[in-house]
Amino acid sequence: PEEERQKREAEKADKRKAEKTNRSCPTRMNETITLDSTCYNEKDNSVSYFYSVTGELDNATYMNTHYAAFKQALQDAVDNSVEMEEYRKFGTSIRYIYYSGSSKRQLAAFSFNSPK
Repeated sequence: PEEERQKREAEKADKRKAEKTNRSCPTRMNETITLDSTCYNEKDNSVSYFYSVTGELDNATYMNTHYAAFKQALQDAVDNSVEMEEYRKFGTSIRYIYYSGSSKRQLAAFSFNSPK
C-alpha cells in the first residue's frame, strides 16, 4: 500500500541523510563539542548523533547538573531546526550521545521522538 511505500522512502531518506553527515565527520561544532558520527537504525526509525566533548563539558558532574538545560536546548533544535525537518516529517526518533574526550566514557544521552 501507499503508506508502506512512503515509510520505505522515508527510511531511505533518513539513512542517506545520516550517511551524508557521516562523510563530513568528525565535525567540530564549537570549542568543546565534536560530532564524531551519525547512524540511522531502520528497525526503530531512529537516528543517533555521537559526540565527544572537551573542556568544562568533559565532566560527568557538570553534564548531570546541566542535563535539563541541555535537553531543553536539544528539544528546541529538534522541534525547530531546518536540518531536522525531514526527521520530524517522518516521525524519526533522534538520539544525542555525548562521550568524554579524555576517558571516552559516555557522559550523557538524550532521546527525542519527533512530532508527526
